[in-house]
Amino acid sequence: MTALRSAAESSFVDVLGALRLATASRHESAERAMPLAVPSPTLGDYQQHLRVLHAWLAPLEAWLQRFADGPQDPALLPPRARLALIERDLAHPALRGMAGAPMDGASEALAPLEAGAAWRWGACYVIEGSQLGGAVLLRRYAGTFAPHPLDYLSGDGNAPGPRWHAFVAAMRRAVHTPRDVDLACAGARAAFDRLIALLPEAAPAGSSASRAVTA
Repeated sequence: MTALRSAAESSFVDVLGALRLATASRHESAERAMPLAVPSPTLGDYQQHLRVLHAWLAPLEAWLQRFADGPQDPALLPPRARLALIERDLAHPALRGMAGAPMDGASEALAPLEAGAAWRWGACYVIEGSQLGGAVLLRRYAGTFAPHPLDYLSGDGNAPGPRWHAFVAAMRRAVHTPRDVDLACAGARAAFDRLIALLPEAAPAGSSASRAVTA
């Protein structure tokens, strides 16, 4: 029994640590190139930030909605209307009259329809983690961008911490074998790559790793 338990423990891989390592350089590149990364961002930069995120999330979430298992199981995590919050922020009167055209995201599916749950856990790690970065940006710019309510950054008033902890706990229960962790890392890298593709001035992947996901 002890030998069997040791073998099982040796095959366990911490998916959160693996995802952080697998996406560190991509995360840094995206973070440095997002519109709000300029030294003194304005509401116009926030508008562009929202447009980038909408172009990124719209096709990604449309693809994820085809599934009902893994991270798309509503019993594990309730759906979150991120696109609606982005659209509400873009329609706020504080942004009225500002120049800028909608951005088109890639229309093709993120991955084949048969992509497994482990792959999707990795993609959702990037999406869910982006809300943590949003909370940081909210604290930084709430006063600067007032009277805009920054509903997307605030998660419509819902603190991201509890949801993030629930997501990580569910992911760790579901994704722990070496093969599944590798698939999750592939999904996370693909999600980051789609975001970076929308940022023409994204810095090349660097060697300095950031540990929080900020979109």
